[in-house]
This record gives sequence, C-alpha cells and structure tokens, in this order.
Amino acid sequence: MSAPTESPHNTLVIIGNGMASNRLLEQLGEHHPFEQILVLSNEAVPHYNRIMLSPLLAGDTQLSQITPHDEHWYQQRRIRILLNHTVTRLDVAQRQLECGQRRIGFSQLVIATGSQPSIPHLPHADAHNVSGFRDIRDVERMLEQLPQLSHVCVIGAGLLGVEAAVGLRSQGVDVSLLHRNPVLMNRQLDASAAGLLQQSLQQRGIAVHSGISQIELQARGQRVSAVSWNTAGSAQPQQQPTELVIFTTGVSPLIRLAGQQLACDRGILVDQYMRTSVNGIYALGECCQFEQHTYGLVAPIWDQASVLAQQLTQPARQHDQQVYREQSHLTKLKVSGLDVHSLGQVEAGADEETLSYLDEQAMLYKKIILRNNRISGALCLGDVRDSQWYFELMRNQECVTQLRDRLLFGRAACVA
Repeated sequence: MSAPTESPHNTLVIIGNGMASNRLLEQLGEHHPFEQILVLSNEAVPHYNRIMLSPLLAGDTQLSQITPHDEHWYQQRRIRILLNHTVTRLDVAQRQLECGQRRIGFSQLVIATGSQPSIPHLPHADAHNVSGFRDIRDVERMLEQLPQLSHVCVIGAGLLGVEAAVGLRSQGVDVSLLHRNPVLMNRQLDASAAGLLQQSLQQRGIAVHSGISQIELQARGQRVSAVSWNTAGSAQPQQQPTELVIFTTGVSPLIRLAGQQLACDRGILVDQYMRTSVNGIYALGECCQFEQHTYGLVAPIWDQASVLAQQLTQPARQHDQQVYREQSHLTKLKVSGLDVHSLGQVEAGADEETLSYLDEQAMLYKKIILRNNRISGALCLGDVRDSQWYFELMRNQECVTQLRDRLLFGRAACVA
C-alpha cells in the first residue's frame, strides 16, 4: 500500500460528485477557507445534472449541455475533481480513505455518496438485461442496446420510472410501465392526478398497468425474456415478452463506507448541522438521515447544503448559524409534458376537507386540502400558476375563509 497522498493540511475532501456535492461547492463559493477541496468521484465523467437523465435518454439533450461547470470554474474555487476514484474504505481512526491502491488523508470529510436502486430479490433479477435508472452509466447501457430493442418493461411508476418510460418511448421503443400501487407516482399524486398522467402516457403509446402483483421474470440463459404479473380481477396472469427490464422500485441510501464506524440507521445519521457521530465528518443528501427522514427530492438537500456550507466556513459562529429543519417544500415536476406542483399532503385526513377541480379534456386538475380553514396541502397539474401563492398561504397559515369560494381559481380571482 502506498503512503497517504500529500495534500495541504487545510483540505476538505468530499466523497461523491452528484447534485448534493455540486450544490455544496456552489454554496461554498470562491472565498471558502480551504487551501483545496478534493472531490472523489466513482464516475468517468464530470458532474452532470441527474434530473436531466430522461431527456438525455430520449435524445433531447447531450451530456455537455447538462454539465454546468467547466475546468475554469473549478480552478477559481481551488477544487480538484478526481474521476474514477471509488472509495473502498474509510478509516476513521487514521483519518484516511482508500481508493484502490491509493490512500488519501483528510482533516474534514463530507460523505455525499447518494443512493442506489432497490431492485427486488426476484429470481433472474441479476440477469444481464436487468438494470436500474440512476446515473449516466445506466443511460449509456440503454442507449447501447437501443438498436436491438423492440420492447422494454419498466417496473415502478414513481417519478424515475415514468421518466425512464417516456425517454425510451421517445426513442421509438415499445414500453410497458408496471406499478404495484393503483395510483401512479403515489408519493406525489392522488388518484385523479394519476389518471390524467396515465392518459398522457397512453397517448404517447406507453402501455400502463397499475395495481399489479406477483411479478415474475422469465429467463433464457443469462437474459430475461419475458415479464409476467397478476392484476386484480384477472383470472390469468399477463405476460409480456421483452428485451430489457428497468427497475425503478425505490432507492436506498449508500452507507456502505460508514460501516460500523459512523452511527447509521437507514442512512448515515446527522444532526441539525449535518454532522455525523464522528467529529469533522459530515453527510449530505440521499445518503444521510436526519431524525426519521431520508431524501430523494432536491429541495431539502438544497437546504442541507446551505446549512453545511455555513458550518464549514463559520464553525466558530455556531450560536447564530442556520440549522437544518424538516419543512414543507413546493415540489415542481414536469412529467410526460405535464407540469405538476405539489405542497404539503396530497390526501385529506379525517379532520380535513377538500376543494377540487378537474377538466380531463384540458388536462387540468387542482386540489386544495384545508384544515381549520387553512391550507395543509395542494396539488396542481397543468395549471401551476398559483402554486407559489398557495404555498405562501400554507407556510404563513393564513385563514382562507373569505377566499374559499374562489380559491381554486387562483390569486387573480381572489384579489378581484
């Protein structure tokens, strides 16, 4: 084993080069206190916007167009990116990382390793033509196989699954989208909104099957040749021959490096300053857990990056620093060409009431949930002009009694 890499004493090391890591670098700016920031990436390409993987898969953009920073940007900020550097071991006692035969010492460390696809433990799930959809390597494998593909099964109709299905369908491939829950994107949508989304997907030529169970993979040799499943009310299982299976059935935080050295539950445990259980080591993004929460959307991770940047640059001023707290966010998505904005909860509880408007022909849907005449949640699909206003009303807990008859028609109607 080689000796530890010589680096300036005041070096910040970051494991991971994804969106959380990049956001932290942006927040640290050019005037951070470190002589050098060293970013270790297990990928072969510079940082890219992972939200744009679906347009990349569809052929609507190129990697260079979703790569936000050039070499000059990094040089201005004293940042070195080491590509193809997979960290294989973290030694907390020696304050060292191992990357193959190379050792890298650290004084302060940020773990931003993200998450990995949760592929179910099914027979043949390890076949050559079964994949997740998380990074550029997944997209490259799909694009390489395109000339031989006539059909793809995407299993899991959360946000990533829908995006994968749309991207592949845009390349001319037949796609079946399978989902266990009767409601597509059930974490963000209710049944009415999901119905409009399903209509949009079917108009694109995507075969959508929801409320399914007992998924099985049939294989020939080392490749899956068909997928079968049961649907409620159907006497016989359905079967679909396919050349590629994409699982988008959830993710799990990547905490392998933390091992027994850092306190972990489902993710690496952090406090309100993003500190782990070991002094000088922090965790950020999808790999971390704050209280009982883990993360998959960017809004809370942006808040975490802001808190951590302040902690790293002004540790002596902790008494007046911002801290990370769980809070409601306005989630903005564009799914299958539809604008979807959601805030708070999407289903009403026993002590709540619902205001809603649905126009299937125009692909418009609005839903507002009220508790004690205050907004506790809202969902806008198609017309999202007033989502920010609804969010402000909810955040400020303003009474909307005088507005309720016009609330669904937006701010302009209420002001008028």
